[in-house]
Amino acid sequence: MKTSSLFIAAGLVLAAPAFAQTTTTPPTTTTTTETRMPYEKGFWGHAGISFGQSKLDEGCVAGFPCDDKDQAFKLYAGGRFNNIFGLELGVLNFGKFSGGGGETDGWGADAALLAGIPIGANSAIFAKAGVIYARTEVSGSAPGYATGKERGFGGRWGVGGQLGVTKDWALRADFDRYRIAAPGDHRDLETLMLGVQYTFR
Repeated sequence: MKTSSLFIAAGLVLAAPAFAQTTTTPPTTTTTTETRMPYEKGFWGHAGISFGQSKLDEGCVAGFPCDDKDQAFKLYAGGRFNNIFGLELGVLNFGKFSGGGGETDGWGADAALLAGIPIGANSAIFAKAGVIYARTEVSGSAPGYATGKERGFGGRWGVGGQLGVTKDWALRADFDRYRIAAPGDHRDLETLMLGVQYTFR
């Protein structure tokens, strides 16, 4: 009697994991990443403002004061196609730079595709690539120094990261390089910025 009871108890113990697995484990389902487009509800989800330093490939002329660095700021808004890819639109003020006996200033509007790695609920690191439409105005008195107004398209790329402070607010850092239209030819502009971002989705 005792021996048979032991065999029955042992059988129940050995069968319990298999029984629990078959009765409590949910069936395996295949999930797909939801994709949204800019014209769909729920795509646009964040906006921010950033300030920092800009540096222009000014092309200093000997004998004339030259300062290729200034302060810049940017306003932007963006959204996500999915958890990896996104899109951002922004407006950027370059700052003012001196060279060639005059000044260079300008602004631009850019669009960039983002590819990133989410870290937690509101943090990420990402890379950016896209285009910028820029307008620059250059004055100067150095011989052969190209002056005037110019506008046009150029490429842009960058890297950045954000650190979530709350589920809505994040601190953000960006390094970007732009190829901006300028009298005579395009010039390279670099910005290093810090800012805040609000997520409203």
